[in-house]
Amino acid sequence: MNLKINISILLLLSLVIWTGCEKESEPVTATLTLIEPTAGDTIPAGEALHMHGTVEGTGELHGYSLTLTNLTTNQVVYSGSNDNHQTSYAFDEHWVNMEGVTSSMRLTLVVNLDHDGTTSSKSVDFVAAQ
Repeated sequence: MNLKINISILLLLSLVIWTGCEKESEPVTATLTLIEPTAGDTIPAGEALHMHGTVEGTGELHGYSLTLTNLTTNQVVYSGSNDNHQTSYAFDEHWVNMEGVTSSMRLTLVVNLDHDGTTSSKSVDFVAAQ
């Protein structure tokens, strides 16, 4: 009789532990699309650069940042971010080319996939002309 009770208790505990464990959720991924600028574009002096794109996540995302870097001088000439928690983002930012010399430029989009530092990024290179 004790054996049956012990086995029953063991089965009950196993069932509680098995059903109480959460299944690991799939990690969130994102599709990043940089619509503007396109690789190799030339932005004349005094003209506006349109930074336009979208991010589509498979779950909740934890913000994004845009950084525009002059690769010739290694200076960041524009940065912006969005810290809202959403499953998708659309952005349309502008920067006026006042660099004064022809320079190689890079726009980098970084999306935060979680709060543990996991990110996804995409970059495009273009030219800021004098």
